[in-house]
Amino acid sequence: MSEKQHSPPLALSTDLPVASGDAKHERILDAGLSLFIESGMRRTTMEDVALSAGIGRATVYRRFGDKDQLIQAVILRECQRHLSLIEKQLQAFTSPLDALLEAFVLATRGAFGHPLLARLLEAEPEYILPYLTRSLPQVMTFSRLYLAMQIRKGQKAGALSDRPAEQSAEMLLRLMQSLVLSPDGVISPANEKTVRDFTETYLRPLLAP
Repeated sequence: MSEKQHSPPLALSTDLPVASGDAKHERILDAGLSLFIESGMRRTTMEDVALSAGIGRATVYRRFGDKDQLIQAVILRECQRHLSLIEKQLQAFTSPLDALLEAFVLATRGAFGHPLLARLLEAEPEYILPYLTRSLPQVMTFSRLYLAMQIRKGQKAGALSDRPAEQSAEMLLRLMQSLVLSPDGVISPANEKTVRDFTETYLRPLLAP
């Protein structure tokens, strides 16, 4: 992708919300993630997580309340980790437009290839889909507001279209969500070239100033 412009790069995780706490908190999340991938969400119990983490069951319940809250915490932390990795990969970009388009490709590919999502979409789609479409509004809201903030920075630099930033951010997020959850088609998150071709053909003209 072109890097001819010299506007500030698009950062994706400078002010991520803190989902982690102390080491015990992280051990619970690590255990939950591992068990959800290995056994699925439906079969994994809070007791299983406590045993795997080497932490008392009462402690797990005190920190997360129930399995639903634990699932949401695990997903939120994985989103944060994913955004942090994307930010590192964008450091070489000097054009906000190029960085935004690259972020779309990386986010789409990364979400589709995540082992937790891949496992659950294959084995328990009826269980995971509500979390990804209805039960995690805080993730979508944060992502939209954060992405809109970065779009406004690019607009001020004259590198992005002046279309409403929040609408542009939500459009990108909904496109990514659709591609990840319905991957079969001409544009497939399993095929990087098709995602890049779509990004260059349709998103670049739409987002360019």
